[in-house]
Amino acid sequence: MSGQEQLAGAFLSLHSAHAARLLEAMPVEQANAVIATVDPPTAAPVFAHMLPTYAAQCIELQLPADGALLLERLGTQEAAAILRHLGREKRAAVLDALGPQWVLAFKLLLSYPSNTVGAWVEPRVLTLPDDCNAGEARERIASSALPAQARIYVLDRSRRIRGAIRGLSLLQVPSRRALTAMLEPAEALWAREPLGTAQEHGVWERNTEAPVINREEEFIGVISYTDLRKAHRQATRSVESNGRRDLAEVTELIAIGGRSLWQSLGDLIRPERDR
Repeated sequence: MSGQEQLAGAFLSLHSAHAARLLEAMPVEQANAVIATVDPPTAAPVFAHMLPTYAAQCIELQLPADGALLLERLGTQEAAAILRHLGREKRAAVLDALGPQWVLAFKLLLSYPSNTVGAWVEPRVLTLPDDCNAGEARERIASSALPAQARIYVLDRSRRIRGAIRGLSLLQVPSRRALTAMLEPAEALWAREPLGTAQEHGVWERNTEAPVINREEEFIGVISYTDLRKAHRQATRSVESNGRRDLAEVTELIAIGGRSLWQSLGDLIRPERDR
């Protein structure tokens, strides 16, 4: 690795947010060339700070396996947002290169519009069945590879939420205690609810995260208030960015049209001797 590549890698690693803004101002081919000089663990935080529309343009230039490796290093929501902006063929190729546990999560998120809660849930979280006791619940938590939230949601066999339980509570009761005797209410958000509306939901007065359900009232994941606000800002920023681009394109077309009009008028009024 050259000295310049080492310097670029150090900058991307230490200043990922600032690096993302600088790269977004560059032609995508140049930005992708810079990213290609570092490994996925270094590049992923930079991609997390980029607009999904721009990050997707970089992925379009990469081999599907390289793009998949990068997306696996991102959070589920950030990766899904980028996948949403890939071309159909490229998206299918990247999904084929991902592990099956990722594909199911991404396909769920991609099934919802980007301005709704369902597009930003974290689907890979630990849940507990309502027919187990505290001892069995502790064993499930200890053996699970999935992250446990502050509140663990308890579901019936139809994946509907019965309530929630806090991990600390499980440590303070006898092993034979039924989970259903320990539940606290768990108010859910609808997956199709717009991000802006969801921010005003009363659930945030009591909790920092909330479960999300689909139209069949099945649990599909959780979303934190922090992630919800981040998603809303990102969606708003994407709309504003596209709006500015559209305005610039319209202005350019008007300018081109104006030049053509003046040229045509010049041709009409040009003196005969100049023709």
